[in-house]
Amino acid sequence: MKRYVAHGSALALLLGSMLLLDARPAAAQTKDPFLGTWILDADKSQFVPGPGPEDRKMIFEAKENGIRHTTKTLNAFLSTTDDIDYTARFDGKDYPITGTGLDTVSLKRIDAYTIERTGKVRGKVAETGTMKVSADGKALTVSLKGSYNGTDYSSVQILTRE
Repeated sequence: MKRYVAHGSALALLLGSMLLLDARPAAAQTKDPFLGTWILDADKSQFVPGPGPEDRKMIFEAKENGIRHTTKTLNAFLSTTDDIDYTARFDGKDYPITGTGLDTVSLKRIDAYTIERTGKVRGKVAETGTMKVSADGKALTVSLKGSYNGTDYSSVQILTRE
């Protein structure tokens, strides 16, 4: 009987050790807090000049050392969406962007919860912004400032995870 108990204890210890080893890689591969779909809270957001959109969705997908970002905004006639799309690495280099007055966008990862974005037109900075996920992962704040055709604009967009 003692032999069975000792063997059972050794087996339990071995299985427990294997579970601990399996848990370490999972913890090390924490999911990026930006990934997923975010919905604009129009009541909490500010757009200058206004008014801002009533219906906007931002989607972040993982790409090698970067992200693919898509913004879908229902247009004023509530019939079609205006889409902004880019895929960029966190290396500060310029990448093409579509659906906006910008030509390129560059990203820098400040920390797990913060990304800085710079948009350019014909090689000159036209927009700067910060995207920041809250510590609890439930809110995304996108702050942008720029100029388009001589008109300055800014926004603080508050989004919640879908």
